[in-house]
Amino acid sequence: MTRSTLTTTCFLMTYFLMAIVGLQVGYGQSQTTGTLHLRNAQAQSISLTAPEQGVTPYTLRLPAEPAVGGQSLTVSAVTGSIAELTWADSPYWSLQGSSITAGGTGADEQFLGTANAQDLVLAANSAEVMRVVGVAGPTQGYIGFGTSTPQAPYDFTNTVQLSSRGPASEIRFAEPAAAGTEFTAIRAGEQTSSITYTLPASVPSQNGYVLSTTPTGELSWVRPFNESPMGVFTPTPNTWQHTITVGVGVLTSASVPVVTLMTSPGSTIGVTVTGIDAASGTLQVETSVPLTASDRLAWAIFNP
Repeated sequence: MTRSTLTTTCFLMTYFLMAIVGLQVGYGQSQTTGTLHLRNAQAQSISLTAPEQGVTPYTLRLPAEPAVGGQSLTVSAVTGSIAELTWADSPYWSLQGSSITAGGTGADEQFLGTANAQDLVLAANSAEVMRVVGVAGPTQGYIGFGTSTPQAPYDFTNTVQLSSRGPASEIRFAEPAAAGTEFTAIRAGEQTSSITYTLPASVPSQNGYVLSTTPTGELSWVRPFNESPMGVFTPTPNTWQHTITVGVGVLTSASVPVVTLMTSPGSTIGVTVTGIDAASGTLQVETSVPLTASDRLAWAIFNP
């Protein structure tokens, strides 16, 4: 084989190899859509594509070392049109729980929430359930349950239930002292049916009033002993034995009657309850002297 023949043969082989390589690349890369198809022996492929228009040329420079589990590709620096990619720990919370180094909002600490002045919203089935206000203002940090505009540090728009697993749950009100450890608690007792109390619509008109309830749980402000039967009896003049009618169903064997005399100043007259007749609803009362037409007997019944 002459030198000329050898040169011609090498040129043809090179051209043939280039044609083969070009043919294979043609199968793997679209010349019109800018898409790179990657595949093995199977027919299916994974593709990388560029936008059809408005492209600014740039280069992605891959990391020099492999990643470790849980890391993701992150752009660490951009120089001109070259973006440097590095492997970094992924700053996300896993649905199986995340391992963190330190909880908090300071440097090198991790937290679940927003890092700017925006609310944190939790939803279920695309419906908002809870909101933590992040927008700067007087309500920042407030938490709303069922409301997107909480008006208190904890704002509930629906029923709140404290469930029990044995001992009754309770609501505790801490004493107003920075270092205090004591509290006042409210808890439910054992019940055979549910009870709902409805508070009064306004404050009492003066001091000394107490809360009273109806059988349906409607609370109201009343004077102490306001519900106790009481009255003023006009005796028959010149008699010292008196029968006071208080009403059938008022007196029981445990009733405590209180009777006092309303008379002119300077008089000292004894008053004694001598009998209680629950069936007829009457009191038998005696005075140490006969009473006059202007005297009166005031009475009240207390049923423990």
